[in-house]
Amino acid sequence: MHRTLTVVAALAVLLATVQLYAQNIPIIEPPRMPEPPKIWPPQPPIREPPIWPPWRPIIVELKGYIYAIVVDPFDWRRMPGRTEYYFQTVGGRVYSLELRGAKLYLCDHFTNYVGTGRLVIVKGILWPSFIPIPFRDYYVLFATEIRDPAYPHCTANTSS
Repeated sequence: MHRTLTVVAALAVLLATVQLYAQNIPIIEPPRMPEPPKIWPPQPPIREPPIWPPWRPIIVELKGYIYAIVVDPFDWRRMPGRTEYYFQTVGGRVYSLELRGAKLYLCDHFTNYVGTGRLVIVKGILWPSFIPIPFRDYYVLFATEIRDPAYPHCTANTSS
């Protein structure tokens, strides 16, 4: 009996010591992410413009993707054929894109951005189009500037 009491007392002291030790163990937390740098002056987010009133041009800056459609690949008068460019915003709107006179600030050749899903930012003017285009908004985007979001900090190998 005396031996059992000694073992129980030793176990009680051992359990109490372990519990007190466990209370002092610091909780391991993941490291906190640093605060993002403050950009001054604050820049407004790039948003799609409201399309109202429909008869007036709108100056815009949109993020999205450029893709091309060959309009007449078999016309014998034009070789290799006429290509129309379209711009699809991140939000899903599709505009006909006019590139004449646009300044290109890209990290790679323009053809590497067309139809590849590489993000570009287009500054330009949305002008109402009175020619109905099926499955597209009735606006033509006249681009004044097309740039890569990484420009001018492009890496040497930007091909994807």
